[in-house]
Amino acid sequence: SHNNIQSEGFNILFRALRDSPLEELNCRECRIESIDIDSERLPTDLKQLCLEKNTISTDGCRGLAKLLQGEDSMLKTLDLSNNKIDDEGVGALADALQNNETLTN
Repeated sequence: SHNNIQSEGFNILFRALRDSPLEELNCRECRIESIDIDSERLPTDLKQLCLEKNTISTDGCRGLAKLLQGEDSMLKTLDLSNNKIDDEGVGALADALQNNETLTN
């Protein structure tokens, strides 16, 4: 957390987690705006993702929606507090949560 990895760094890191045993990723205050999730390469062991205090955009929410809808996703906790997510972004996340059975927090 508290790094300047920004969107590009986060996207590279997230793709690298595909076969990682990492269960928790904290990217609090990392200046992340957009998130590009490849639904074919989801990290299967990731259970907690903290994106608190970033500037997640509508496109970022669409990327997160892919994660929430992914069959391989085991994510239980997603922290998006203190972001400036607009109504369209909230809608994308809400739609994704309709069929998500793993997220509890």
